[in-house]
Amino acid sequence: MSRQKQTPPSTAVTTEIEAIVLRGARQNNLKNLSLDIPVNRLVVITGVSGSGKSTLAFDTIYAEGQRRYIETFSAYARQFLDRMDKPAVDNITGIPPAIAIDQSNPVRTSRSTVGTMTELNDYFKLLFARLSHLYCPDCHTRVKQDTAESIIDDLAARLPEESRLHICMPIVIPENFDEKEVRQWLEQQGYTRIQHQEGATLHVVQDRLKLRQSNFSRLREALEHAMDHGGGRVIVYSDPDGAQADTHLFSRQLHCASCDQHFRSPTPGMFSFNSPVGACESCRGFGRIIDVDYDLVIPDQNKSLAEGAIKVFQSKSYLECQMDLEKYARRKKIPLNKPWSALSDSQKAWVIDGEGGWRDNVWYGLKRFFQWLESRAYKMHIRVLLSRYRAYRVCDTCHGARLKDESLCWYLHRHYTPAASIADKSQAATERDALNIRELMTLPISDSSRFIESIKSHPELDAATELLVNEISSRLSYLLDVGLGYLTLDRQSRTLSGGEVQRINLTTALGTSLVNTLFVLDEPSIGLHSRDLNRMISILHRLRDAGNSLIVVEHDPDIIMAADLVIDIGSGPGKEGGSIQFMGTPKQLLRSRQSLTAAYLRNERQVAAPGQVASAEKPNFLSVRGASAHNLTAVDADIPLNQLVCFSGVSGSGKSTLMRDIIYRGLCRHFGEPTESPGTYQSMTGMEQLDGVVYVDQNPIGKTTRSIPATYVGAFDAIRKRFVNHPLAKERGYKPGIFSFNSGNGRCPVCSGNGFEHVEMQFLSDVYLECGECKGRRYRREILEITLVDPAAPGHALSIADVLELTVTEAQAFFADDKEVQRCLRPLSDVGLGYLQLGQAVPTLSGGESQRLKLAAHLAEVARTQNKSSRKADASKHLLFLFDEPTTGLHFQDIHVLVNALRKLLDAGHSLLIIEHNLDVLRAADHLIDLGPEGGSEGGNIVAFGSPSQIQKGDGHTAKALRDYEQALVEQKKLAEGADNQRKPVKSLRSRQVISIHKAREHNLKQIDVTIPRNKFTVISGVSGSGKSTLAFDIVFAEGQRRYLESLNAYARQFVQPAARPNVDAIHGIPPTVAIEQRTSRGGRKSTVATLTEIYHFLRLLFVKLGTQYCPDCDEAIQPQSPERILQRLTQEYPGQSLTFLAPVVVGRKGIYKELAAWASQQGYPHMRADGRVVESADWPVLDRYKEHDIEVVIDQLTLSKSNEQALSRLIDKTLAVGNGMLMVMQVDGKTELFSTQRACPGCGSSFDELDPRLFSFNSRHGWCHSCFGTGIKNEEFDETLSGEESHFLNEETGHEEQCKKCQGKRLNPTALAVRLGKSNITDMTALSVADAEHAILSLPLDDHGTRIARDVIPELQSRLQFLQKVGLGYLTLDRSAPTLSGGEAQRIRLASQLGSQLQGVCYILDEPTIGLHARDNERLVKTLRELQQQGNTVIVVEHDDATITEADHVIDVGPGAGKNGGEILVSGTVKQVMRSKASLTGQYLANPVRHPLADLRDITSRKQFENEALIVHQAQLHNLKIKEVKIPLRKLVAVTGVSGSGKSSLIRGIVYPGLKAAIADANGRKRRSSLPWVGCKSITGWDDIQSILQVDQTPIGKTPRSCPASYVGIWDNIRKLFADTVDARLRGYKPGRFSFNVAGGRCEDCSGNGMQRIEMNFLPDVRIPCETCQGWRFNAETLTVRYKEKHIGEVLAMDVDTAVTFFAAIPNIHHPLSLLQDIGLGYLTLGQQSPTLSGGEAQRIKLVSELAKAKPHVALKSNKPPHKLYVLDEPTVGLHMADVEKLIRVLHRLVDAGNSVLVIEHNLDLIAEADWVMDLGPEGGQAGGKLVCQGNPLQVLRSKKSLTAQFLRPMLT
Repeated sequence: MSRQKQTPPSTAVTTEIEAIVLRGARQNNLKNLSLDIPVNRLVVITGVSGSGKSTLAFDTIYAEGQRRYIETFSAYARQFLDRMDKPAVDNITGIPPAIAIDQSNPVRTSRSTVGTMTELNDYFKLLFARLSHLYCPDCHTRVKQDTAESIIDDLAARLPEESRLHICMPIVIPENFDEKEVRQWLEQQGYTRIQHQEGATLHVVQDRLKLRQSNFSRLREALEHAMDHGGGRVIVYSDPDGAQADTHLFSRQLHCASCDQHFRSPTPGMFSFNSPVGACESCRGFGRIIDVDYDLVIPDQNKSLAEGAIKVFQSKSYLECQMDLEKYARRKKIPLNKPWSALSDSQKAWVIDGEGGWRDNVWYGLKRFFQWLESRAYKMHIRVLLSRYRAYRVCDTCHGARLKDESLCWYLHRHYTPAASIADKSQAATERDALNIRELMTLPISDSSRFIESIKSHPELDAATELLVNEISSRLSYLLDVGLGYLTLDRQSRTLSGGEVQRINLTTALGTSLVNTLFVLDEPSIGLHSRDLNRMISILHRLRDAGNSLIVVEHDPDIIMAADLVIDIGSGPGKEGGSIQFMGTPKQLLRSRQSLTAAYLRNERQVAAPGQVASAEKPNFLSVRGASAHNLTAVDADIPLNQLVCFSGVSGSGKSTLMRDIIYRGLCRHFGEPTESPGTYQSMTGMEQLDGVVYVDQNPIGKTTRSIPATYVGAFDAIRKRFVNHPLAKERGYKPGIFSFNSGNGRCPVCSGNGFEHVEMQFLSDVYLECGECKGRRYRREILEITLVDPAAPGHALSIADVLELTVTEAQAFFADDKEVQRCLRPLSDVGLGYLQLGQAVPTLSGGESQRLKLAAHLAEVARTQNKSSRKADASKHLLFLFDEPTTGLHFQDIHVLVNALRKLLDAGHSLLIIEHNLDVLRAADHLIDLGPEGGSEGGNIVAFGSPSQIQKGDGHTAKALRDYEQALVEQKKLAEGADNQRKPVKSLRSRQVISIHKAREHNLKQIDVTIPRNKFTVISGVSGSGKSTLAFDIVFAEGQRRYLESLNAYARQFVQPAARPNVDAIHGIPPTVAIEQRTSRGGRKSTVATLTEIYHFLRLLFVKLGTQYCPDCDEAIQPQSPERILQRLTQEYPGQSLTFLAPVVVGRKGIYKELAAWASQQGYPHMRADGRVVESADWPVLDRYKEHDIEVVIDQLTLSKSNEQALSRLIDKTLAVGNGMLMVMQVDGKTELFSTQRACPGCGSSFDELDPRLFSFNSRHGWCHSCFGTGIKNEEFDETLSGEESHFLNEETGHEEQCKKCQGKRLNPTALAVRLGKSNITDMTALSVADAEHAILSLPLDDHGTRIARDVIPELQSRLQFLQKVGLGYLTLDRSAPTLSGGEAQRIRLASQLGSQLQGVCYILDEPTIGLHARDNERLVKTLRELQQQGNTVIVVEHDDATITEADHVIDVGPGAGKNGGEILVSGTVKQVMRSKASLTGQYLANPVRHPLADLRDITSRKQFENEALIVHQAQLHNLKIKEVKIPLRKLVAVTGVSGSGKSSLIRGIVYPGLKAAIADANGRKRRSSLPWVGCKSITGWDDIQSILQVDQTPIGKTPRSCPASYVGIWDNIRKLFADTVDARLRGYKPGRFSFNVAGGRCEDCSGNGMQRIEMNFLPDVRIPCETCQGWRFNAETLTVRYKEKHIGEVLAMDVDTAVTFFAAIPNIHHPLSLLQDIGLGYLTLGQQSPTLSGGEAQRIKLVSELAKAKPHVALKSNKPPHKLYVLDEPTVGLHMADVEKLIRVLHRLVDAGNSVLVIEHNLDLIAEADWVMDLGPEGGQAGGKLVCQGNPLQVLRSKKSLTAQFLRPMLT
């Protein structure tokens, strides 16, 4: 739309988010917290374990930030994402998208490595593709691509001057030709000499000459010709006529002349094991394959063959094999009684490999045995057996490199400069100058960093490579900064510790350069030595300074003191926590007297007393000699026993290797416990002083809600024994299992003992509701009648549920007289968990609580074994406890308790060995062993050992840390005494507020650099095809979303697959992004307003969870019950009554049923009940064959009491088995009640499946009406294989369809319609308007249970319904079919579905949001976008509309042309700056709008020959239309205008087009004009002169890649004929079909003519790559040899229209359609561009051209009138730049000049101003519209005061 003169907007207000505001946070133990947490700060939350730190940081703040961003994904994708529960909080505002960086490692696939986690693999594969050099794997010389110049240089260097040369090209004889034909063809081309023939390849002489300087020009030309015709290869014969003719092979491709090997050019995929291009084909990039592990087959190598060394032969099934082994071993004199370890290698090989086959009467060997098992693996038990003896081993093909051999031939050089050949590979990788990608990945990160730094220093790197190397260098330095230099990039993620995972994720967050993001971290100091803490702090500050917010849960004093803000939560754990003890700066914290944390920081409280002073008595030692595993270098260690010993040292120094791999596994082997093989060591002594070893690692404890502290320490078994011994329990025959809530009949049958009901909400947070039956008590009422009396208070009795609610401390008092319970509970109180409830679910515990619970479990196990031992002669055992960082997640106070618990273990006579970084624990140790001095290859030595005071005097990193800590405690105390109590504002830390893009090369972008301001409203404009969408969507959106998705787990990323990394050097400052793209159609037959907005997804969920299912036939409610639930109901409803149990076997069926009675009698059931009367089954009465009967088998009779529950349970099971899931009980008076375990109707017995959302989907066979397949209309062509999105259905007119008779247009089957919520089914709900639906949903009759289930669903529905009303669509009904919507309605629905969420800090990217919007509605939209921006978001809009552009804060104009002529940034700045730019076409049009009317637009002479005619529509009443009569002039350009929803589409696309299409077809056929079924009106007259009607809309021109512009506009056949007419094609007998990519023959068969190949990858999404065979040209090599004007058919397909217009200038039937494409602004499209990639506007214009191309210029004859066509166009200006609109206007008037009528639905003011006639509908949308407001020429319309269009048109024409 153009206006007279554009005025830029006033400066927009940008609202910055200053704080995350929480109100009323009540999650878990939080006590109604309300606080404001400033953004762009480093905020540390601290406090004792269990106080609520993680609840506040993760379960409340992170959960809400993540949830809001995830909601922008589709409902389908949200099902697979980690769904955080919605927190219990009144309100949270100002929250940015959140990413959690915690210690969990969800990735378990071996495809994930340190390199992939940090994205370094992605950068390295780009670097290798760009910078590496190829070396032949055989001769190790460098391979490079040859050019004519390089070949001449090579020949001149190798051969003497004047050498005779024959320059030859290799020509391959095609399979469908013989040699004679090819030679004949070559002679015709002038090639008469054949130098040599090798099989089917002829060496054809191109030229013969001598090697001399004067011939170089001729030689160069000969070489180029030979390579052109020889497929890039050339063969040079030197001394060709001599006896020893030498051949020299050269190639434009990568080719090793010495070995005659060809190689592919490097691509990034070649260097990735996650890409099919690079992955080893044998192992698919895993590096390992699964095979039989003979260590598992022979687990105990001390056993002999006779003793059963071969484990698999020891079962009864394979004992025969053991006998065979012994028989043949005796024959071969293989010793049967020697241990396996003592057998020679040849003897072992005989056992494993055997001598021959099964029938050769020799030993067949273990290998053949397992091969035989493999052949029977179709049996489950065989597969289970095989799994026991299988393990992974290194792949035989790639030897663990994971890549193809070809990928490993490319080398990076240390100083960039390539050598002639690669150095000796026997050198260590760290010493070599050239490394391939595998070698680089196996280096420690510290060495990789040095390698990259050497490349970085080279002066000749181009700018792009320098940026790439810098990015790699910075990411490696981040990893070094967090102390991970010892890791290798190929280290698998699943082998990392929690601390390592978190630190890697932290560096990934830094590397992604995300901004406006909230990072929530969980103790980043874990596993980090004090040496590395300062570097960690600087990384946290760097992340904050980039424009992010950080919330860190932390206990480390250094990180607490480095924070901008500290929040201390307490005062205690559990119920005592959840309150804010302190909130302020670290300095203020030191002065706080209320904070426990402050007391420790001031050193007023001490974590632990210093360790013991060494006693004079020499301790016993566990001594290890020569430990050499991993990086340990022949370490000798002496570990004092009966002491608290700590291993210290920087990360990667070898602590875990020494403790776990050497000491633990070595001791396990010594004590005969199963374990993996220990690491290498020479000897271990002192083991005899120990009785066992216990290893307590960092692995998390179970996550099931059925796991509780009481079960963890074994106390629950002891407690249940107490209840079983109760007299009432004995009387009822209760066993311990009855008191279990995990199984048995004692638990509540409704909630299965959980105490709550878990309601899965699919794409919403799951809901947990207190069980309505047991009220959260977990048990049946009868079980709770058993109570134990408190000895201390006889009036106080507790049930099993009451006991589970006791804290540990309370339980110790209650069971004071029970030694066993006391023994089990004591470890819990010892580790400071006395406040935990016995029945508290383990997943609700904090990290620190979980760590201590695990320790308590080990302590309880020790107590249990000692208790057993005390009954025997030996009193106590001496155990060695190994702990791996036990202080993880612990506050100072918790560590204090932990150290005391550890001291108790020492007092009990045990030994402790601990890996630890916590300085308080190190100071409290008795003995330290410090490893280092560094990590990785620079570690692995013992630096120092002795007491902490001795170590502190040394030089190592640990010694310095201990000294610094002592000093820090003193300084903090001083600081606390002198600290200023006034809170000082933290200075603002704002990074530069821009998204910065460097060297973008995606699609047609030309190395552009551009910055986009954040938190502003930016418009990207430019001519169609200039690269706007590439910049906005393929780069900004794709990268912003991809970086956020990297924080999701790998499983989730399969379903929300982010786009590939765009082709750009760097992007900085990018926030998470949300895209709102154009749809190419309004939606298919099965799309409605409800489905487009996702309202229907939520309604379906509501009906599944809260709807009541009724039988469609009987209208009876369907309610299933479990056997346990039936038992419970019977005991509650019929206590003490005698009941007869009946099994229903016939319900309402006709027949006599003699056989059934005979069966019952045989089964031992003497009685049956027929139609309410009990009869003997042996004396069965004669029933009426034609009457319906109800028959039950009488199973048994039982009087119900609590003492015979087991008998009742058995009787229920028996009755249900006979009754096929149904059971009936009959009272003495004959009354009956039916129970069912199935979803079956009690009336007719019909069964129903569990309610499923698919039941309510008319896009699923589960839900759709089986007559109309979910369309709601009668359509013979539609079937279940179609989706309604097919082009012939999208193009079909709507409005006159006949309703489906079976479902009455409701689309769903009877089962779905029989589910009701209140009194309504789901179609009743969707029949309401948007406004009415909101009222209905808020008025649903929900009880408390239903309200809690619907708590997330109803707000989602409400927000979407309110947004639809906000954009003026409250009048639409939810079931309104998508094809009946106007363009504006469809566009606003798309916006409403996305903009309804309350996100802040994100970047919204919209693609032409003004499509389909009237100028008035456009103003409203811009206002909405401005509100969105002012909430603290960035808004980027790709737009041509001048009104939207002038409202922007920032404009980027891309151009200057389209396709290859575009891709440059012409201007970037404010609207004023753009208007001043001479280079910007957009700026020029804004500054100087189109002046109307346009000159030379109409051919008045041509138009005068036609009479004035008009269509008349009588009584138009479709949808909201209320028009009695409307005249539409013919042979004119008529613009139909009006606000969105005013009735334009209903009139033109709903009435005129379908009506005239049917009428014209009828007239051209049977000529029955009198009985025409007019649609939506009484009749249409005045159409008799129209010969045809054509609708040109925005639906796709094809949904397959096989459709393209060339085929659609009809020139492809003519182009193929041109190629078939060439000399080469005629010589080969090629017909036009040879040049089709759709049929076999000429196309490339490897990709079936697609040019791309889809490759399936295990565990990864499918990948599309260019076809390797045809290189993306789509045709085979023979077809591509045929050329027309020096171009092959593939190159013609790749031409853009502008180039093709010139190329085919001499061919009128091709040139004419191409010039039309050019005229209409599509010159940038390529002829072969795949249809699915075209926008809606491009598709519409291509359709228009295909119609224009058919209209040949009319040659007037005396008796001839030009053919009269009526063209109907729906917004043809979509996607057109202002400059292209003028072209379109001229094309449309050209159609009118030729005698046609053009009817355009349009909002573009330029087009409306140039129309011959304007019809304005309105005045508003919906029911307030549907009237003809005014009509006339544009100047006449201006006079209307009612017309909204006139208001916006007036400035342009006056």
